[in-house]
Amino acid sequence: MEVFTSLDNLRGGPVAVTIGSFDGVHRGHRAMIAQARALADERGLPLTVVTFARHPRLLFSEGCPPFLLTDTDEKLSLLASTGVERCLLLPFDRQMASLSAREFMQQVLKEKMNVAMLAVGYDHRFGSPSSGEGFGQYVEYGKELSMEVVQMQPYAPDGDAVSSSKIRGALTAGDMQRVEQLLGRTYSFAGSVVQGAALGRRLGFPTANISLAEPLKMLPLDGVYECRIDVRTQSYRGVMNIGCKPTLDNKERTIEVFIIDFEGDIYGERVRVEVLRRLRGERRFAGLDELRAQIELDVRAITGNEK
Repeated sequence: MEVFTSLDNLRGGPVAVTIGSFDGVHRGHRAMIAQARALADERGLPLTVVTFARHPRLLFSEGCPPFLLTDTDEKLSLLASTGVERCLLLPFDRQMASLSAREFMQQVLKEKMNVAMLAVGYDHRFGSPSSGEGFGQYVEYGKELSMEVVQMQPYAPDGDAVSSSKIRGALTAGDMQRVEQLLGRTYSFAGSVVQGAALGRRLGFPTANISLAEPLKMLPLDGVYECRIDVRTQSYRGVMNIGCKPTLDNKERTIEVFIIDFEGDIYGERVRVEVLRRLRGERRFAGLDELRAQIELDVRAITGNEK
């Protein structure tokens, strides 16, 4: 997939475009892109996906809690896996946010990109939030600009449309099975291994403390999870704790993974963690011996064997 980060010199032959934040690149997004591709193919047009380097919410909600389902690199990789030929990664700033839908369609889509067909999602809105414009207006503007505007159908395999907000709700509940069902894949995040308090080592279960690569990446509900962690070129099973470790009265939320059947120093290295299932919630234990015994049970729940 060819990625463009500027509108400069982008204009060429007529193209088909679909536009959105595509946070998560979930099953609904993939179905929408497939619809857009089919429509583009019928018209003999190449398809370009337009998305944003910065989620639009961040411009209007400073200091918001973590909510992203994908960081930019992950989103681009997932979009490439759909077979899209071109992606335009636009900077979403106040100047762009101030454009009405009509202005955006003319100044960006028509004049800069030479868009002949615009495929929009069933609930998609663009342009200044105060404009209140919708699909009917987009069609009228398109006629003025010689741009066909078509609306795609929602992906709703169980009668309820798949959406990023539903995935966030499932993450908040720690329901990783539902998250995977909506995404079409396991939920994952990337980060670097950092120094911790080394308590896990004293307990006989040394952990990798992970600092998120994208601080606004959403994590599931605090608790203990079965996970898979990619270290260097290998993948390992692991037990992950997300939370504040109430037994130790820790105030800071941390991510720690005990990597099963792994030894080595990986401080400073980048890892990727796939969250498979929630084993239990965080609990306060009477002491370190009780905590150690519970960790042994958590490992056994994954491996089926004693450590």
